[in-house]
Amino acid sequence: MRKIVIVEDDAELANNIAELVTILGYHVAAIFNESKNCLSFLNDNAVDLIIIDISLKGEDSGIELAKAVTGSFDIPIIFCSAYSDEQVLQQVKTIKHSGYIIKPFTRQVLKTTIFLALNDKFIAPTSSGKDTLHVRDKGYLIPIEFRNILIAEADGLYTKIITAKKSYLIRAILKNVEEQLPSNKFLRVHKSYLVNVDHISSFNSKGVKINDSIVPVRRGYYKSLKELFSN
Repeated sequence: MRKIVIVEDDAELANNIAELVTILGYHVAAIFNESKNCLSFLNDNAVDLIIIDISLKGEDSGIELAKAVTGSFDIPIIFCSAYSDEQVLQQVKTIKHSGYIIKPFTRQVLKTTIFLALNDKFIAPTSSGKDTLHVRDKGYLIPIEFRNILIAEADGLYTKIITAKKSYLIRAILKNVEEQLPSNKFLRVHKSYLVNVDHISSFNSKGVKINDSIVPVRRGYYKSLKELFSN
């Protein structure tokens, strides 16, 4: 479930927005009324979207918070404000954002804006051309060497990249991940699994053993697996 943070200085309105977000099928990860605690939360937690009011408690405005977020993280931002004057909009346009909602707004407006923001920020992993795959983890770009990837597992619209030390859940379908990995090192053994052939310790027609994990093998893929190790 996609996780959304709400930053709003009006407690009642923040709760109303949170209720709408929940009704729309998203998870409200946290609610803040100022920037400092929000930034601290983002350092330790992965979120998919932030809804920010222009006016906040504390020293920083929503615009200043948005600048800090875009400078340190790769998280889409939706501004939510009662202000629509040119001075505010001039400031907003200088900040990378995915939507601007004028208060008061309807559930349909919120639904559409969130949907477009999340889809606009669908980030596929990229290969740097230096035997590494770049993925996003808590807003940071992490280079993972191909040789350290053990398994790539499909999870709906997401893919889990599994290494010996850590797993990363990224917003990309397995097919897109497969296109970024070298075909001579990674083999599809199941519609939901890619494996690094250099880490296969044993296999049969039902499964592949990699470290302590057993990856299922689909019948149609076993032939390719067997041919690879018979050469």
